Amino acid sequence: MDTKGEHLLMDAFECDEVILNDPSLLRRILVEAALDAEMEVLHCYFHQFTPQGITGILVLATSHLSIHTWPEENYASLDFYTCGDKEIIEIGYALLKQLASKKAVVYSISRGIQHAETPTKNRQHAESTRLLNGGDDSDHVSLQQILSGQHDILFHQKNSIQDIQLIKASDIRMYLDEQLQFSSLDEHAYHEALVHPIFAASLSPRRILILGGGDGLALREVLKYKEVKEIDLVEIDADVVNAAMNVEELKKLNQRSFEDSRVTVHIQDAVDYLSLNSACYDIIIIDFPDPTNKNISALYTKEFYALLQRSLSRSGLVVCQSNSPRDTPIVFWSINKTMKASQFYTLSYHTIIPSFGDWGFHIGSKTPLSAPVLSTDVSSTTLPSDFTKLMRFSPHSLSKKQFAVVNSAEHLVLHKIFKKEGLYL
Repeated sequence: MDTKGEHLLMDAFECDEVILNDPSLLRRILVEAALDAEMEVLHCYFHQFTPQGITGILVLATSHLSIHTWPEENYASLDFYTCGDKEIIEIGYALLKQLASKKAVVYSISRGIQHAETPTKNRQHAESTRLLNGGDDSDHVSLQQILSGQHDILFHQKNSIQDIQLIKASDIRMYLDEQLQFSSLDEHAYHEALVHPIFAASLSPRRILILGGGDGLALREVLKYKEVKEIDLVEIDADVVNAAMNVEELKKLNQRSFEDSRVTVHIQDAVDYLSLNSACYDIIIIDFPDPTNKNISALYTKEFYALLQRSLSRSGLVVCQSNSPRDTPIVFWSINKTMKASQFYTLSYHTIIPSFGDWGFHIGSKTPLSAPVLSTDVSSTTLPSDFTKLMRFSPHSLSKKQFAVVNSAEHLVLHKIFKKEGLYL
């Protein structure tokens, strides 16, 4: 019998007290969760206390699911243990939503013989409204604060891909599904770090491909290089590009980058574009969102990086925004390991972006790389003259390299690791 399993411990706050005091409803909710986890329910028992409160337990085949409620406190605790390979974190989130929980703390513990010597506890959720609203908790809070004060909606479009909000308050901000994409106060720090190091490392940056980056801000930085002759920008969401090309405030921020004759925009899925592409690029810049779900995680796979290899010139380089080496170090180093599994040599670096914290990047090449010498010919307001300073990582971050994994189509796990490192719930 397989000993592998996952153990969720969940504290649910600000729940609906009526739900917490209804044993029949709670029984149905828990049984449905067990069945969703593909577990066999052997026995269930629910006891209602006087005047209120319920204890309930489901005995499952080789596992269990229990709940204890305090309706007067709008609080419940849950214990969900399963055996096998079935991922249950999303089922846990669904459970919390059915309790109408507004805040929760969730711990996930990997169980089984393979974890016996070094059990790990992963913080999943720290009193966060992300559970119900999606996106980053601080992003959601900041967005609500902005919307409750004096502001202008410069652009708002909800389509089949995402919800786009461009807002002007004390700064200009873009939110996609309530996740902050940039603030005009410090977006230069991110886009300069994304673009300038790879140009410094490139032998002949003439033909450029940007994947994502529909706001035109990375494009703005690329256009500073006179030797660039052609730029293809591939963005899946036409509405993002529409905002970047037509909203005056954003056009000013991206310096009307889409009006440059060297730029060709392709409204297309990146995988589809690369699969059909026959051109070779000197530089490929990947400006994708964080791997919060399976669809985005698929853009960080060994197979995807193999497509990049095919689209690079012999001396070509690729750079990928790679999340935080401090807050999501296993994600950061897993991206690095996945690139290496696709035959890339890598160079890793990071910088501080006030809106996001410590943020990391990986440059990939077909031949070994040395630290680039940043050009003084192109203006940069946020990067140090000595690039090697950005290549130094904390002992904490480096200690997580041993847990890095290769993300692939057959073993699509980066989004799961992202969730277990607690950034998106």
